[in-house]
Amino acid sequence: MTSLRILTQQHRGFSIPMHQHASAMILGKSGILILPWFGQTTALKKPHLTKKLNVSRSFFQVRSFSSLVSRGSDAIRKQTAREYNDSRLLLQMDDEPPLGLRSAAGLRNMSPPANGYGEGGGEEEQRMLLIDGNAVLYRSYFKIMARVGYGGLKDMGSEGDWVLTVFTSLLTILRLLEARPTHIAVVFDYRGLTFRHQIFRGYKSGRAPTPDTILQALDCIKPAILSMGITALEVPGVEADDVIGALALKAVAAAGTKVRIASPDKDFFQILSAQLRILRFAPKGSGIVSFGLEEFAQKFGSIQPAQYLDVLALMGDKVDSIPGVPGIGEKTALKLVHEFGSVENLLERRSEVVLKRARESLMLDEGAILLSKRLLTLRVDLPAHLLPYNLDDFVCQSPKDQGENFMKLLQAMSPYIDPSVPQDLEKRVRKIWKTWQVPQQALETYF
Repeated sequence: MTSLRILTQQHRGFSIPMHQHASAMILGKSGILILPWFGQTTALKKPHLTKKLNVSRSFFQVRSFSSLVSRGSDAIRKQTAREYNDSRLLLQMDDEPPLGLRSAAGLRNMSPPANGYGEGGGEEEQRMLLIDGNAVLYRSYFKIMARVGYGGLKDMGSEGDWVLTVFTSLLTILRLLEARPTHIAVVFDYRGLTFRHQIFRGYKSGRAPTPDTILQALDCIKPAILSMGITALEVPGVEADDVIGALALKAVAAAGTKVRIASPDKDFFQILSAQLRILRFAPKGSGIVSFGLEEFAQKFGSIQPAQYLDVLALMGDKVDSIPGVPGIGEKTALKLVHEFGSVENLLERRSEVVLKRARESLMLDEGAILLSKRLLTLRVDLPAHLLPYNLDDFVCQSPKDQGENFMKLLQAMSPYIDPSVPQDLEKRVRKIWKTWQVPQQALETYF
């Protein structure tokens, strides 16, 4: 069932089956969506009230609303269904990889897309920060659970775990903002199936169910981020890594922007460049390390960042149930990629591999390696209707309501934790808002 999911600064996220909303319409370029309201517990039963929701800067489930102005509900349903199908079929199981499987290295040499970030220029240096929202949230969650396990949070109430997870995540985002980017977006994973599940049904099948604490925190952190004046994105059928990769390369190609990706995910190594670095969280503590071409060369030798995709394909990923090659770890994979250049060339010459165990495993391969490479390739050329943005849409700017909604969220969660935590968070946020009002020099450590 195709559904429209929206989030505003005033309301929690909710899903609405589109075929139930014949009266839904988009009015004006500002993006006012008028539709019957269904309570979360009485969905499809009581269309008793109409709400007006301003989604001009607040929706995180990306839709090209501006293209549907005054076209009515039929156009909305058709457009939404088409977008869902496009995202579901981004990758096809065919012999020749479609556009979406071109390597990130190849895309760097392409001319900027027409819908790129060319409009967001200016004399000031453009610095874009893209944050992996799910990674930040999970990192905060495990930190809180560790403190609980060691008896550091004995007085925490029944609601304290997810509230502290939200606050810890927001503090992490604020720390990243100390790098003083000019543009920012926090990207979250789509909760449902993605196009990778169409390629491989076993994708992520071994993962444990998402903890209730994370689900509760997700419902609150997204409106909190939006109420801070930060863009939050979630694209149907697409994972956060692909959205981040697509936004990053478009920014670099079209506007010459310096881009920093805050994520622990090694998948982003494949798109490293002179203007694109990764801000990686230290395994212990709260440190953040900037990782770029120099660090990549020191760690992995002479292979190119785009070739790290081949390394990942050989290794596989147990967390996401990506097969790879049994018995091949990072060290062996690096040797093989250094010698053969790519997994395609390796497979053609697999009998020449000197390492006995690796050669035996490669000789038994019947497609798992190429499948793994498909699954691990960042989809960096997402269709324009899934990412209808220019650089100006991500400008760091204080909220128009002077932070009123953000403070309301803090007040709503404050009873569950020590009062000093939200007070400290409020001070830090207001300090950040002040820096957004005037141009700031970048923090050289990160930019």
